[in-house]
Amino acid sequence: MPVKNEIKFTGTIERLQPVKTRTGNSMAMWLLQVGRDRFKCVAFKNVAEAVLQLNNGDKISVTGTGSINSWQDDEGHWHNDFQVSCWSVEIAGEKIVYDKPGKEKETVPQPPLPDQPPPDEGNPNSFAYQGGPF
Repeated sequence: MPVKNEIKFTGTIERLQPVKTRTGNSMAMWLLQVGRDRFKCVAFKNVAEAVLQLNNGDKISVTGTGSINSWQDDEGHWHNDFQVSCWSVEIAGEKIVYDKPGKEKETVPQPPLPDQPPPDEGNPNSFAYQGGPF
């Protein structure tokens, strides 16, 4: 059955950090800089271990599921954030896919990622309307 919520981004890693889990599984959290946008990413087990070998500023492609997390702080204010749970990453032409129990680790050679153009200058929230249904 095809995945209905699949997100793919390519960018550079910022604020990479390991996370200790109660189960002892590897977990990594980082921000993915894509142009002028940043996306919070998490990965587990073999994917996390591969990502944790990288440094801030390294290029990576991620594939995963997007979700919005909501929580209320101690002062009663609601917060939302968007997060990508990565089940696959591509690093320097090597694709690492999350190991499912009883499944062999998949490593598929990939061509190197192209250089990304620098972000446009100006207001990141402004754009020319191109028409559309809304």
